[in-house]
Amino acid sequence: MKKNGLIGVMLLSLILMLGACGNKADIGMNEINLKDLEKKLENEESFLLVTFSASKDEVEKSELVEAFDQAFNEKEETAFYMNVEGESQEKLDQLGEEHSPPEYNGDTWEPKDDGLVLIQEGGVMKNPRETLLGQSLIKGTANDEEGYEESFFDYMDDIDAGIDDALEYAEQNGINSDI
Repeated sequence: MKKNGLIGVMLLSLILMLGACGNKADIGMNEINLKDLEKKLENEESFLLVTFSASKDEVEKSELVEAFDQAFNEKEETAFYMNVEGESQEKLDQLGEEHSPPEYNGDTWEPKDDGLVLIQEGGVMKNPRETLLGQSLIKGTANDEEGYEESFFDYMDDIDAGIDDALEYAEQNGINSDI
C-alpha cells in the first residue's frame, strides 16, 4: 500500500514538473501585463509585441486582437499584446526611452501608438510602418467612422505585411527569437 502511495506521489511530481517546463506561450496573440513585459525586456528576450491604447469596448468592437491573432496563427507565430490604456504616460515614456536602440536617432518607441514591434534582446528593433495602432485608428474602426474600415479584419493585408516585415528583418539579422 505504501509503495502505491509513493508511486502516486512520484507521478504527480513528474506531471507538475513537466507542466512547469511546458510553460511556453501559445501560437497567436498572448496577453501580457506591464510587470511581465518589463521582466521579458529585462531578461533581454526576443519576441513580437503588439501594443496599443484603447478602451476595452473599442478593442472588442474593432476586433483588433482577433485580427492579429488570426494573422499570427496562420503564420504559426507567437506574439504578445498589451493594451496600455490606463498606464501613466510617464511610465510609458520611460519604457520607450529605456528600450529604444541608438539607431532610432532620438526617436523613441511609443507603446501607445507603435503597434507591432520586434523586440531583440530586450530592445525594440523593428517597427513595421504598416501596423501602427494609433488611438484614432482603433476608435475610428470601432465606431465605424467615415474613412475607417469596419473591423481590423479589413486591414489584414497591412497586418500580414507588418508581420512579414518584422519576421524578414529577424531572419536577415539572425535574430533567434523566443518567437
